[in-house]
Amino acid sequence: MSDIPIELKKEFNLEDENEKKTDIEKIIVDNKTVIYSIVFYACSLAIGTVLYRLLQSSALDSVLKPSNANFSKLFSQNICNYLSLFLITVFLAFCLIGYGLINIIPCVIGIQVGMKAAYFYINYQAKGVGYTILMIAPFAALFLTVLIFVIQTSSNMSKQIVDITKNNLDYKLEVKPTLRKFLIYGLIIIAFSGVCALIETLLKSVVTI
Repeated sequence: MSDIPIELKKEFNLEDENEKKTDIEKIIVDNKTVIYSIVFYACSLAIGTVLYRLLQSSALDSVLKPSNANFSKLFSQNICNYLSLFLITVFLAFCLIGYGLINIIPCVIGIQVGMKAAYFYINYQAKGVGYTILMIAPFAALFLTVLIFVIQTSSNMSKQIVDITKNNLDYKLEVKPTLRKFLIYGLIIIAFSGVCALIETLLKSVVTI
């Protein structure tokens, strides 16, 4: 079996259990950052709902309630919210402790979405659930998807810095490709902020609460 090419083994399902296990382990290791981000986000959703119940007040409700702002104001709010998290993630890429702290970002998003979901459910019941599914969950999921790529890039850069520092390696760190990726992700997030603001403005006339 060991002499058979890997491609043929996969095509005809001739891989033994150890090889299959190794493939699964490799997939998990290669996508470790993505898996961590999703797990931390999911756990933070639950934390956010509990936090809302503990901290529920008229002041908190006024922060979480739907905004009646126009497109330009919504766009500005989105830019502030999304770009602030993006810039923190970029900053962590060039920190020795960035690799360990990077998963705070999905937690922040999860807690924010969890608190909003709890607010709409507690105050509007079934209608609030529908509003959350239509107006909050899709935008949060799309933003998290983009940010996971940023987190992965940031995590890899921070890990390289740690390895070079820890092992005293005489290695020139290639920063330009990483900065180029961050620039692309930043432009995507700005465009995403505008699209979200536009869709939210258009849907407000249809989806009300």
